[in-house]
Parts: sequence; C-alpha cells; structure tokens
Amino acid sequence: MTSLNERRTHSTARRAAWTTAATLAAVLAAGVVATPAGAESTARAVERAGRVDWASVVEPALNCPKPGPKAAWYVVRARVAAVADVTRDGKRETVVVSSCPSPTSSNPLIAFVYDGAGKPSAPRLLGKLGGNRYFKSLKVTTRGPLVNLTGKALSDQAPRCCPDLNVSQTYKWDGTKFRRTADKATRIS
Repeated sequence: MTSLNERRTHSTARRAAWTTAATLAAVLAAGVVATPAGAESTARAVERAGRVDWASVVEPALNCPKPGPKAAWYVVRARVAAVADVTRDGKRETVVVSSCPSPTSSNPLIAFVYDGAGKPSAPRLLGKLGGNRYFKSLKVTTRGPLVNLTGKALSDQAPRCCPDLNVSQTYKWDGTKFRRTADKATRIS
C-alpha cells in the first residue's frame, strides 16, 4: 500500500506532465512547428519564445503609420507561428505573424523571422516574409531550412473584404537573407 505522501507526489508529477503536454499541444495546435531535435529542447524553445513580448518586438519592423494620441484602436498584435532552426545554425528561430492595426479594415499579414542566437530580450530580425502578397490569413510551417507560407490573399482587383487567391510561398535562408524559392497563387472559385 502506498503512503499518502507517495500518492501526492505521483499525483503532482502526473499533473505536471499533463500540464506540460497540454501546453505543448496547445502551442503546436496554434501553428508552432518544431524540428525533430527532441521534446526537451523543443519545449525550451517554445518557452523562450513565449517569454518575449512579440508585439513590442515586431512593431518597429511593421513600420505602421502612427495614430493620434487618443487612438484606442491602435494595438499591435503578434502571434508566434513557428519555432524551428531554419538557418541551420543549431539555434531555433521564431516566426511571428503580425500586421499594422487599423480602425476600419485589416492590413496584410506578414511573417517576421527572428534569430534564435540573439538575446531573448532583443531578438534580431532576419527577414520579413510574404510582403509581396496581401495575406488575409496566414499559416506558417517549416521543414528543415524551408519556411512555407499558405493562406488566402487579395489580388489587385479584389475588394479588401474578400480574398480571391489561395497563395503558397516557400522561403529559404541563403546565409544572409531569406530568398523566395516558390510563389504559387490560384483563384478561389
């Protein structure tokens, strides 16, 4: 028969394992894709990315027009879309998706890649991906050194409300910057 302390220890360990698993599952379901380098280092990379105030990090890179001082609608939002070693330097980069705030309509979504070797308090921007398209929705996945963007986008003829293209793009780090290696758009019927 087990003692009360042993049961409490086992119960606490099980709760900690479930909490860790649930947190990792929620992060992965939200679009964070990790390379297969082990669950422990993946969890650390996700935890590190979660400690950064990405909205304040990404705001200067967005280069949004500044509103008046009483513009309550001006709130930059950013979400971590992927954490993976896409530069192949042994450190996991963070891909963050954001757009400029607007009081009337949405602006295009852009994927920003931040260096995994930099300081967590001041990550270095490596690239802005997807800026040549007006993405209204954006999913980011990684596979090795490739960053894939897929989503609905606007053509030059589409009204701002209604995406008319399905777009798929692939980017690869060349040692100094991300180069687009594929860009496919098909009409939404």
